[in-house]
Amino acid sequence: MAPESIVDHRARAALEFRWADGALHVAGYQLLRSNCPCADCKALRAIPRADSVEDVHPATGPSVTNILPVGAYGVQFVFSDGHDRGIFPWAFLRELLERGVSLRAVQ
Repeated sequence: MAPESIVDHRARAALEFRWADGALHVAGYQLLRSNCPCADCKALRAIPRADSVEDVHPATGPSVTNILPVGAYGVQFVFSDGHDRGIFPWAFLRELLERGVSLRAVQ
């Protein structure tokens, strides 16, 4: 199920997601970028790297420059570092937001 709204809080470098069941989640751009579900990012997360996008400070890391709906399926975020391949299915996004941690941190 899609969120009722997505609000961009640029000053906080975060997006706010409101869901129909009343849940509210705020996710930093960095959380979204470091958990991109595209095949390239999944492969990179499988290799330990000291210079991963996840290690960048949120104030200097990639920001979200555009939010594109992908039908009723999910959303695609365009990041300031040019990355735009990941499609975040709603169920995946909701699970990520409820955990509120990087996938790399729990692997």
